[in-house]
Amino acid sequence: MKKMKRTIAALLACVMLVMTALAGCSGTGAEDGNGGSDGNVKEVKIGVILYNYTDIQGKEIKNYCDNYLAKNFPVTFEYQTASSGDNEAHLAAVDSLISTGCDAIMSGYDTVIGEAMEKCDAAGVYYGLLFSEAKNESDRDGNYNEYGNWGTREQSDLYYSDYFMGGLYQFGADHGYELGKKYGKAVVEAGVKKAGAISFPVYAFADGVVIAQGFSEELEAAGVESCPDTKSGSLPAEAGFATVGDDTKAYIANYPDMDGIFGMSSGMDMVLPAVNETGRLWSETNSGAGNIKMATLGYNDSSRKYLEDGTLIIGGTNNYVQSVAYMFTLLFEAANGNNMKTAEGSGFEYNGTIDYPTFSNTEELDDMETYMLTTVNNDFEKCSVTADELKSVMKCYGGSGTWKELSDLVSRSIAEIKEIR
Repeated sequence: MKKMKRTIAALLACVMLVMTALAGCSGTGAEDGNGGSDGNVKEVKIGVILYNYTDIQGKEIKNYCDNYLAKNFPVTFEYQTASSGDNEAHLAAVDSLISTGCDAIMSGYDTVIGEAMEKCDAAGVYYGLLFSEAKNESDRDGNYNEYGNWGTREQSDLYYSDYFMGGLYQFGADHGYELGKKYGKAVVEAGVKKAGAISFPVYAFADGVVIAQGFSEELEAAGVESCPDTKSGSLPAEAGFATVGDDTKAYIANYPDMDGIFGMSSGMDMVLPAVNETGRLWSETNSGAGNIKMATLGYNDSSRKYLEDGTLIIGGTNNYVQSVAYMFTLLFEAANGNNMKTAEGSGFEYNGTIDYPTFSNTEELDDMETYMLTTVNNDFEKCSVTADELKSVMKCYGGSGTWKELSDLVSRSIAEIKEIR
C-alpha cells in the first residue's frame, strides 16, 4: 500500500511538472488586458526618417516613440536624417535602415518614393509616410506623381505593393481648404487690413496652395486687401527651404503697409523671426502703421508669449502623436502578420486623416499642450492616443485589426480627446 501511495504521488508530481511546462509555453510576458500577451507578439524594429529631431516635430516624435511606444510594445526605433527633397540623402537613409535590420520604415515625406519602395519591396520592409499624402497619378492620363517622385511606371506600380502602407492627410481630406478659411476668419476678426502669406515651394507643399485659397477667400469676402506674390500674382508667396528668412524679408519689403502675414513655412521658427529682424513685428510698443501681426502654421516655446502679447493671432501644428500612432500601428501589425492593407474586411484606404489643432486663445493652447504635446505635459496617459487604445485596435493584441477602427482613433479633435481623458 505504501509503495502504491508513493507511486501515485510520483505520478501526480510528474503531471504537475508537465502542466507547469505547458502553461509556460502557452504565453510569456505580461497580459495586455485585451486578450493577448506581449510574449506572443514579435519584436519589431522601425526606422524613422525626418529632416531633424531638434524642432517641436522631431522632439515630439522621438519622445512618443522612445519614451512611450518602446516601453509599451516590443519595438525599437532607429533614426536617420535627410532633408525633404534631398534625394541622395533620403535613399542613403533607406539603405542604412534596411541594412541594420529594420522591419519597417516611416518617412516624413514622399521623397523619391519610387526608388525607396524598390529597395523596401525587394528587402521585404514595410514603408509608410508620416506627413505626406500617398497618391499614385500614373493611372491619370499616363502621368506620374506631379513631382516625379514615383519615377518610372514600374516604380509607380509599387504603390500597390503589400509593403507600401500609404500616407496621411495632415490637413484633412480637403487638403487644408477649411483650415485656410479658419485662419482667414481669425485674421479678419483681428482687424488686419492688408494681409500676406508665405509658404514652402509648391513641389514640396502642394497643400499650401489649397490652404492659401481658403485663406484668400475669407480675406476677399471681408474686404481685406491681400499682398500677392509678385511672380504668381496670388497668395502665397514662395520661400525656399534654406532661404525662408531672406525670402520673407524680401516679400514684406514689397508691401510697407502690410499689417498681417500668414506664415505657412514654419511660421514660428522661420517667418516670425525674419519679420522681427526687420523691425516690423507688431507689439504693444511697436504698433504703428506697417507693423505686422502673425498667423502661423507652427508652434514652439515662444507661442504662448506672442499669443498673450497679441502678436500672434492664431497658431497651430500637426498632431504628431496621431500621425506616429497611425503609421506605427500599420507597420507593427503588418510585421506581426496582420497587414491592414490586404486583410479582408479591414476597409483599408491609402490615407488616414489626423487632426490639425489650432489655438487663438490661452485656453485652446492649454488644451493642445495637455492633450497632444507630450514634451510639454509629460503625461502620456493624457496624450492623443494611448498604448491601451492602440492595443484595443491591434489584432496581435486581440483587437479588430481593421483600418477603419484605427482611422477613427487617430482623427479625434482635441475637444474629443479632452472629454475622453
